[in-house]
Amino acid sequence: MSVQTLEGARPRDLRAVRQRRRQLHGLLLLIIVLLAAGVVLFSIASETLLDRPLRFLDLAVVRVGFVVLAVAFATYAFLHERRLSQAERALVEERVLATALSGRLRDMTALTEAGRAVSSSLSQDQVYGVILDSARDLLGATEASVMLLDPETRVLRMVASSGLDEAAMRDGVAMLGDGVAGWVAESLQPVVLRGDVRDDRFKAFIPKDRPVASAMSVPMRTSDEVLGVINVSVSGNGKVYSEHDLRALTAFAAQAAAALANARLYEQERKTSTELAELERQRRDFLATLTHDLKTPLTSILGYVKLLRRAGDNLNSEQAHTFTDVIERQGKRILEMVEQLVEATRLEEGAPALAREPLDLGRIVDEQVLAVGGMLEGRRLDVEMPSQLPETYGDRNAIEHILMNLLENAVKYTSPGGQILIAVEPAERDVRVSVTDDGGGIPEKELPHVFERYRQAGDDSAKGSVGLGLYIVRSLTQAHGGKVWAENVPGRGARVTFTLPVRSR
Repeated sequence: MSVQTLEGARPRDLRAVRQRRRQLHGLLLLIIVLLAAGVVLFSIASETLLDRPLRFLDLAVVRVGFVVLAVAFATYAFLHERRLSQAERALVEERVLATALSGRLRDMTALTEAGRAVSSSLSQDQVYGVILDSARDLLGATEASVMLLDPETRVLRMVASSGLDEAAMRDGVAMLGDGVAGWVAESLQPVVLRGDVRDDRFKAFIPKDRPVASAMSVPMRTSDEVLGVINVSVSGNGKVYSEHDLRALTAFAAQAAAALANARLYEQERKTSTELAELERQRRDFLATLTHDLKTPLTSILGYVKLLRRAGDNLNSEQAHTFTDVIERQGKRILEMVEQLVEATRLEEGAPALAREPLDLGRIVDEQVLAVGGMLEGRRLDVEMPSQLPETYGDRNAIEHILMNLLENAVKYTSPGGQILIAVEPAERDVRVSVTDDGGGIPEKELPHVFERYRQAGDDSAKGSVGLGLYIVRSLTQAHGGKVWAENVPGRGARVTFTLPVRSR
């Protein structure tokens, strides 16, 4: 049996080779015993039983013959034994290699399946779950966690875990460079911990209520950024991780990082797509609103112009004044819409350039109340304002624009006979100005969106604007370093409040 014929043998051929070796050893021992016995018997027979004529047979020659035969057979047995030994060693090495390759193949298969499972998920929450499940299955872990890095704050925060309690999730925070997870994220070097790893530095991914046999932490990174770390551990008397396990988790972490980056990109694309769809819807609504709101006053203007032409000199002064007053009012309405469009376009192009000068806020409020007086038509406008106000700095024209937009909105959504309230209230670091109408309020689902472009602040039936007034209010307020918000007032309508910072001494 040659080595070549045994190199591809199956495990049962290894047993056959070992059996042949045992048989050869037994046969060699038997031959040696027989040869020794033959030499002894021949010696005894030659001294006592053989006749004198046989004396020519030299006993020494016979003994030498037996020895030669023994040596020859021993040489044959030795050579055959060496071939069998080589064959057995080759088969053992083949079995060890096959076992190692089989284990490696299982690991690679598991790693491939884990990577495929991770890559098949698109949402971040799904990716977290697949990462944890795949890491535990791949490495036989009892606990696993994912920590993501915030590049601005340099803080690692646990975003998902499996096998850990809520306390571990709350404690799963580490600064970059602190503890094992922080060091791994900063150095980009994986770590394997063996033996008793009960240590406060590892509390971000080690259970508190049971001993841990081994743990690993590896970085998740793409070509241009570090995303975080993956931690796995084995509680109790489980397996102790080896360098091979660490390499497997490192390879898996690379796939997990790619999948997580893709999920982030997908989420961003989905958000962008949703925003674009919403902007497109708003654009269509805006065009429809603008068309309607421009068409109404234009139709009114053209109608009265035709009446003026037809009536000519037959109109008395009062009728002529009424017609021209309608034309002027509708023309101003169109001009207001155009001015809002121009102002919104200017704000979209960048932060407005505002003047910084001392403001007499009380005087500005009084002037805007007088300016809006002609629009009230039976509505009552009340002002609540202290006689003394803190000094504020800002752009007078911008503040007037803010107040006029809020007052015009309040007039539109307050029916004749209703009340509009302006309240000016000093606070610790700012002055708050609010305008409350007496209308039907703002639908709750619309409250977070009323300051967006092309949004109506109330019932769509209240026409007369293109939905840019509150957008302009927010932009100008924020340019002053202030805040603005809208809320519903029980028993009344809607209230819009904006703040102006008090001048620091």
